[in-house]
Amino acid sequence: MPIDRRLFLGGGAAALVGPGIARASIIAAGATPAQRSALTAIAGYLEDHRRHFGLPAMGMVVVDGGFTALIHSGHRNFERTEPLRPDDLWQIGSISKSFVAAICLQLASEHKIDLEADIRSVLPEAPLPDDGAFTIRGLLDHTTGLPDFAPQFQPDGGKLWRGFAAGSHWSYSNTGYDLLGTMIARIEGVPLARSIETRVCARLGMAATHGIIPWRDRTRFPASYSPLRPDRRGGDRVALAPAPWGDAALGAGSVASTLPDMAKYLRFMIGVGNGHGGPVVPDAMARLWLAKPVVQVPAIPAETYGMGLMHRLANGRALLHHTGGMVCFSSSFHVDPAAGTGAFASCAVGGTGYRPRLLTMFAVEAMRCAGAGLPLPTPTDLGRPPVKAADFAGSFGPVTIRPDLQIVAFGKSSALEPIGPDMFISQIDDLPLLFNREAGAVTSLAWGSARHVRDGRTVPALPPVPPHIAARAGRYQTDDPWVGGITLVARGDTLFADGTDPLVDIGSDTWRSAASDWDPERVRFAGFVDGRPQLLIASGRVLERRDD
Repeated sequence: MPIDRRLFLGGGAAALVGPGIARASIIAAGATPAQRSALTAIAGYLEDHRRHFGLPAMGMVVVDGGFTALIHSGHRNFERTEPLRPDDLWQIGSISKSFVAAICLQLASEHKIDLEADIRSVLPEAPLPDDGAFTIRGLLDHTTGLPDFAPQFQPDGGKLWRGFAAGSHWSYSNTGYDLLGTMIARIEGVPLARSIETRVCARLGMAATHGIIPWRDRTRFPASYSPLRPDRRGGDRVALAPAPWGDAALGAGSVASTLPDMAKYLRFMIGVGNGHGGPVVPDAMARLWLAKPVVQVPAIPAETYGMGLMHRLANGRALLHHTGGMVCFSSSFHVDPAAGTGAFASCAVGGTGYRPRLLTMFAVEAMRCAGAGLPLPTPTDLGRPPVKAADFAGSFGPVTIRPDLQIVAFGKSSALEPIGPDMFISQIDDLPLLFNREAGAVTSLAWGSARHVRDGRTVPALPPVPPHIAARAGRYQTDDPWVGGITLVARGDTLFADGTDPLVDIGSDTWRSAASDWDPERVRFAGFVDGRPQLLIASGRVLERRDD
């Protein structure tokens, strides 16, 4: 594709012309021809993301040494009449965890905390159980066994809980970072947001960045969206509606920043990756920041996490990375410290599970290759792996799966859309379909409370549903957009979350995932009427029964 040099003149943004990138604009004063080529490819891939996932607006910043480029696509208002602006704020979500980690490293260098000490040594109010230590380093690394999104303080004054002994597993915990944010506020005597802004942002010259996301700033953000139907699991592209707004002042994620400010943060992260912490933390602390990250999943030993940073390998390159998901924004950054390249991207959509991680990873590699005079990389295909339709086609009692992956059931028909291994969604019912295999061959279909056996196959009959299992099945919902709802289905003698994930009672009517005996998440029931619970407490968050 020919390069239009007007796209790269400073002071303005022009629309790129060509298939796939007709709506993108680039601001990149002083770009070299190689950088222009890379940026055009990055902008094209950004538009591929927008088209594939149905994203209304995206903003992106790319750095390469001292060079900075901004990429905008979409509009900042719901009427789609105003273009995005460089001073727009974007919610960076859990990327904020690296800001919290930086402050903890500062406090450690000032001898105000010991990273290896129990957080209760400086936050005695932390409502933690007595079964072992909860070190500050463990909270930063997600290795303490705390749940993901439980309130750090329970309304009844009860204590939190852990799913595993410290250091024996890895499990992402926003709750742990919320405790760290409360710890910082207690030590500093000011709100966490103030510490983020003075201890990190001011030192990096990020004057437009805030450590809190309040209502008063809403007009400074691009118009944002969330799923029209958050009650049903979706595929890659879901129908969207204007998102609800949520204030945020949490250690787990409450930073809002502009793209130019995030360019400064990317350069700081590049420096950290090379052992340099100035002007935020001493170099020794920057090196400590990267030391001893822990394996997240034993089956993928190269994917590690340490103090608010994910460590990733891509094409033999050591990258630093994190993503961020909010109610109405989704973000990602990657840096290649050795190459001096970095990228941050954010879209004004939340709640779909999408993160622009493939986009930021491609951008750092494309800029590196451009600088080294190498051919640009091929971006990762955004489509899901092809499904072998013949595995599923056939009759399952009242359900027929046609060779074109159309489902016909109960007088209705719909296309099947894959959302995971052997899992699909349809327009017939809100719950997913899960196909079961034996010796590699599909033998039955689990759908809601029913299991349908494939014609010609024989599988053991399901046991009858026990009354206490049947009583707990139903739809539980909260209007809190962070939490949403869950449908519990009774199938045989097992309770399934959303019809696919089995739960097990671990005593006192407290349930966890049956897939892992160390999963920290918990579900319990309350408010019984005629033996049927009216409330479900999911890891400390209260949901109400709302059956049809």
